[in-house]
Order: sequence, then structure tokens, then C-alpha cells
Amino acid sequence: MAKKLQVTVDDGPQPVAAALQPILVELGRRKLVGAFFNLGQEVQADPAATLAIHTRGHVLGNHTWDHLMPSTTKYTDVQVVEQFRRTHDAVRVAAKLEMRHWRAPRLEQIARLAGLLVGAGKLYALGHCDVNADSKDSQGATTAAAMLTAIRADIKLQPARETFRLLFHVKDTTAAALPAVLDGLVADGHVLVDFAQSS
Repeated sequence: MAKKLQVTVDDGPQPVAAALQPILVELGRRKLVGAFFNLGQEVQADPAATLAIHTRGHVLGNHTWDHLMPSTTKYTDVQVVEQFRRTHDAVRVAAKLEMRHWRAPRLEQIARLAGLLVGAGKLYALGHCDVNADSKDSQGATTAAAMLTAIRADIKLQPARETFRLLFHVKDTTAAALPAVLDGLVADGHVLVDFAQSS
């Protein structure tokens, strides 16, 4: 059964020199809107890269200031909120944009973070932006073949799901592999669609 696939990219805008541009070019070639979940320290280091993502029509999302390293459990509630708020403010300055989307580092403690970030008087109205198929490019997958294997395995595990959010990272190996990964998924019969999140 054909699936609708959205492209999301974490840990930008540009932690690896020259990795962002080919990713943007590939999405532009396909006329595809992706979502980029940025780290505040990276936004601060390269605001022009953040603006480039936005001006090309892609969605910017919040991924905390420094990825809550080494673990979200090490941070108090106040510190977690400050990490997201600082990043929100950095993107506002860099791209003149109020972000609507957020993602937990390492997909840890999502319920806790949602309680801190979502609701009246809090930073966001939308819930966590989930991941449904991970390329594993941050866990050792460096080739298109390896990334395709990981994504296909996740899709196979969820046969009833219609739409999948794919997870990639701003890495040189990902930038090089992305065209073949997306071509392979299309050849499988799936359809690439613009990023969207409504709740």
C-alpha cells in the first residue's frame, strides 16, 4: 500500500559545513516542503542558514538549544522550557518567524515536554512532531542503501499508517544519500508530500 512520506530534518540549520545546501537543493528539485528542527546554538552560529531554510519555503521547528545533552532527565522543568524559549527567540530574530512546531531531542520524555510546552499561556499550541520512520543516519547509517533499509523496516512495522514522517539529520553523508533514498522510496510506490501537522 502506497504511503505518504514527509521529510523532516533534525539538528540544523548547519552543524556540518556544506551539508545543508545540497539537502535544500534536493528538496527544491522535487518542489517538496520539508520541516527543519533546529538547535538554538546552531541558529545563533549561522542565522543566515536559518533564514535560507525559511525563505525557500520550508518549515522551521524547535529542537532545543543544545539537544539537552547528554539526557533530558538531567534537566529541570525550568531548564527545559528555557532551552525551547531561547531557541524560539533565536529563530524569531534570524527568520522573523514565530515557530509552531517542536520536537524532543532523541524523542525522549515526550509526555513531560508536552506538559511543559503545550497549552494556554505556554510556548506552543501544537503537540509533539512525531517521527514514524528513522533513516538511522545519526546511528551509523551512512549510505543510501542503509538508510533505505532502516526506513523500509519502520514502514513495514506500521502497515495501517497512511502518512509517515521520515527523520534525517544535517550530515554530509545524508546530503549525499538523500536523492537515492527518496528515489528508492518513490520506486517502492510511495508518494512524497509536503510537511504538515495540524495537532
